[in-house]
Amino acid sequence: MNTERVMERVRRLLAIANDPRRIEPLDKPLDMYVMLDTETTGLHPEEGATLIEIGAFLVQPGNENSRPKFEQLIDPRQPLSEFITGLTGITDQMLQGMPTAGAAMLRFHQWLDRTWPAGEPLTIIAHNAEFDVSFLDAAERVYDPTASGFDCRWLCTKEMSWELNPQKLHHRVTDLIADYHIGDTEEHRALADAIQEQMIYRALCHEATMRGKWIGQ
Repeated sequence: MNTERVMERVRRLLAIANDPRRIEPLDKPLDMYVMLDTETTGLHPEEGATLIEIGAFLVQPGNENSRPKFEQLIDPRQPLSEFITGLTGITDQMLQGMPTAGAAMLRFHQWLDRTWPAGEPLTIIAHNAEFDVSFLDAAERVYDPTASGFDCRWLCTKEMSWELNPQKLHHRVTDLIADYHIGDTEEHRALADAIQEQMIYRALCHEATMRGKWIGQ
């Protein structure tokens, strides 16, 4: 990795640590949140990558069998690479006629307005949450040019896994679903991945409790 890429990685890590929306992953277990995953055209919204899918569902006490869900494909207004189509199974044809980023964010906000309790600060959990939130930030600025970003608090299960088990070489979804006997493959579709990431979060919470790792209790 060259020096420029190392410095960019350092800047990103500092930005994550300093994001006032970030929740310390081992502060305390959360019982109400929106579990979220996205699919995108690339890795960096600042380089032109954009959303192609949002998947999310509400988790709150007692709703295990009836969780409100949101699933939306998004037209990125650019052809998908062969790599992204191969990874996700999403094709250019599937995205034809779908809302663009701003319209998709309007639909997401409408779903949140119907689903998230009024007056409560929105809490998002995602694996590698900074990645997903950075794309929500970019799409939010398309939806509302006056917005500085997406208004939420966020917790990262990848960061949580790293803090619990820093000796592990990898903390990817595909590794953790195997480690915790959740599944065999990561589908790379937003809602399906969010469902697996919810199971990862519960497994991490159980491990943190069993090992006495919570710092907020």
